[in-house]
Amino acid sequence: MKKIIRPFIVLISFIFFVCPVKAQDTGLEERTSNLESMVAKLPKVSGFLNLRYQYEQDNNSFDIRRARLDFRGNPVKWFDYRLQVDFASSPKIIDAYVRLKFSPMFNIQAGQFKLAFSLENPYGPLTLETMENSQVISYLSGINDLAGSKGAGRDLGVAVYGGFFQQDGYNIIDYVVGLYNGNGINVKDNNKHKDITGRLEIHPIAPVTLSASYYNGKIGTDGDLRARTRYGFGARYDDGTILLRGEYLKGKTDQLDSDGFYVVAGYKLAGKFQPLLKYDFMRKDLANENSRQINYLVGFDYWPHKMFRLQVNYTYRTFIEKENNNGLLGIMLTARF
Repeated sequence: MKKIIRPFIVLISFIFFVCPVKAQDTGLEERTSNLESMVAKLPKVSGFLNLRYQYEQDNNSFDIRRARLDFRGNPVKWFDYRLQVDFASSPKIIDAYVRLKFSPMFNIQAGQFKLAFSLENPYGPLTLETMENSQVISYLSGINDLAGSKGAGRDLGVAVYGGFFQQDGYNIIDYVVGLYNGNGINVKDNNKHKDITGRLEIHPIAPVTLSASYYNGKIGTDGDLRARTRYGFGARYDDGTILLRGEYLKGKTDQLDSDGFYVVAGYKLAGKFQPLLKYDFMRKDLANENSRQINYLVGFDYWPHKMFRLQVNYTYRTFIEKENNNGLLGIMLTARF
């Protein structure tokens, strides 16, 4: 009789004690999974600081070049967003956009973001090798533009982008076409005309990029519209060790014709140290030979840790009138978080 009762007691104990524990475990797993799903939909927060020192003949100074907070979210597979704010001088919105991702070949971006123009402009402070942009990129690509806008290479508008012929994790062809106000960041349009830009990139092999860009816009108010057109061609080789990038841009700003080009070369040692050389040529006014400026840069980037980068750039700036030639030493520490 005891032999029959004992297995029965064990079975009852299993039903009343073990099964509820397993049910509780299942409920806990379900709640944990739901919590993880909610957390995954929250924006991811990051940021960085650029602490800079500059020395030239008559003055030297420390400053905070940038102090940014970056919020990014990807609540569903086909939608993401970004908000980036800079607090270095006064708080201002740098990026504020949403993206609808329909397919690798066609996507839509709307808000405030980088202009679809030039090969260098898409680089940010964390990826650009030198402390500052090339002259021609600054003057003709919306950073310190000859049209009067200081938009950090950005504007308000909408763009479509995508790529074709994917292989080994990259597209052979990438494109971006954008429609913008044309007045820079955080500024409404002051005319009925919208500026259009486009960039086409071809990657015959993974390290190589061939780029062509076009910009067509207007500056001024209705009734006093003036031309703002640019085009450019560039090429890059970057395999993670060897870097070689060059680009030529030409633009018309009202009656002012300008052009310029740059070539930058670098070699990364042990993944932490990258010496750099750069030739940077700019003519703000093709009708005035005295507007020519050539910068010769030598420097290096050093990453003591993945969250820190030290940049040292010495730039010798030359002009037609040689007595104006001068040098600028820049040192910048970037701290990411």
